[in-house]
Amino acid sequence: MATSGSTDFSLNRDQIITAALRKLRVVDPANTADANDITTGAQMLNLMIKEWQLDGVSMWLDVECLLHLEKDAQSYSLGSSGDNFCLLSDAVKTTLTADVAASGTALTVDSITGISDGDYIGIELDSGSLHWDTVSGAPSGSTVNITTGLASAASSDNYVFAYTNKIARPVEIMEARLRDTDNVDTPVAIEKSLEQFMSITDKTAEGDVTDIYLSPTITNSLLYTYPVCSDVTKRLIMTVRRVIEDFDRSSDDADLPAECLAAVIWNLALWLAPEYSMQTPPDVVRRASISYNQMKNFYKNRDSVFLQPG
Repeated sequence: MATSGSTDFSLNRDQIITAALRKLRVVDPANTADANDITTGAQMLNLMIKEWQLDGVSMWLDVECLLHLEKDAQSYSLGSSGDNFCLLSDAVKTTLTADVAASGTALTVDSITGISDGDYIGIELDSGSLHWDTVSGAPSGSTVNITTGLASAASSDNYVFAYTNKIARPVEIMEARLRDTDNVDTPVAIEKSLEQFMSITDKTAEGDVTDIYLSPTITNSLLYTYPVCSDVTKRLIMTVRRVIEDFDRSSDDADLPAECLAAVIWNLALWLAPEYSMQTPPDVVRRASISYNQMKNFYKNRDSVFLQPG
């Protein structure tokens, strides 16, 4: 028997809304939802998936990220308009192979692999801080050109970091460690409350980061670190839960696994019934409950279990 060999099934926003409305008999199977139905459905769909994330049904959103630390910084803005925070898989590390004077825009580096036009690029300065700039033009050979020019001199063997995209704000940090230039990791403690973090007395002490606290604010999340960074070549690696993506356009596919789509459709029907002054059909209530619980049981947090002698 021949199978498709394909595993990329998905549904876009309007297909999900239309399917949910069919469960309520608002839309005939032969028709599609009209513009007003789509507007209402999109609002309820976005509200529903955001609420699900509060319930911990979002394990597929866990990603490995990297924060480039700044000298003496006590806090960082994490998100699409924040500080230098990216996917770990997007991060590039190399070194200068020639000195660069203040205002210099041409960097000679050990490797240009993974560095592209328009990337964010950070250069370790002799002052001990990072100069952040953008790549100007496609790198060639061993040369990377930057847009603005260095704030001060950087010597050969200083580190250069680059990445392409900042990522959406995290809502939770599950694990963190400090990574040095030899890729050796040291665990970092995650404080559970702002009060606990603020009980640390000297917030300006310098050294390797040992404690962090995340405040998941609205636009970008705010990360506090202690001690403040004294070595910008060390980077903070974190396993975070990113925020789920919105359904903005009709063609937007769901930011969740295909096996969750049935739960989305049945539960969206549940959310939409009051919008049409309908009593929710019992079969919709039953199927919504079953599919949600199946999804939650599979994609909930899997906490560690510790066994010890009685």
